[in-house]
Amino acid sequence: MDHEIWVRPLEKDDIPFMHKLYNQKSIMDYWFLEAYYPQDRITSGYEQMKESDRHRRFVICKGDENIGLTGLYDIEPIHRNTEFGIMMDPAYQGKGYATKVTEMMADYAFRILNLHKVHLVVAKENKKAIHIYEKIGYHIEGEMKEHFYINGSYQDAYMMAIFQAEWDNNA
Repeated sequence: MDHEIWVRPLEKDDIPFMHKLYNQKSIMDYWFLEAYYPQDRITSGYEQMKESDRHRRFVICKGDENIGLTGLYDIEPIHRNTEFGIMMDPAYQGKGYATKVTEMMADYAFRILNLHKVHLVVAKENKKAIHIYEKIGYHIEGEMKEHFYINGSYQDAYMMAIFQAEWDNNA
């Protein structure tokens, strides 16, 4: 499986794929955002992020097929930390690809960008994602009570993180 999955930088030509994912409620609920993004709004967001050194966005590929998006967001050069995010096309969930990409992105953050800490926010009910993060070494740093409004109710979320030293010891 490892040789099948790779990431490449997000390009303007990928906006239709982003639009496809951003308009799936089942995905966007776990990104704590409203679904149904118009394509011009996605294009505008892409243009803003493209100009920033504080973000690294990638398309997840299986062979020549786009299967998801991932990235490091709000990279802090002084504090050497960043937020990790990933979204997979539902057709490719549950196949181990998200685990592999999460590992690849941690390795990139720590070994290429020399960051100290990678953190994320995950819905407490998203047990599959939490399992992936814990499996590669993330730990829960805190809980945010009733922090996100999803499907008509307020939901709790965890803040999770992994440090460079932990990654180096486990890799």
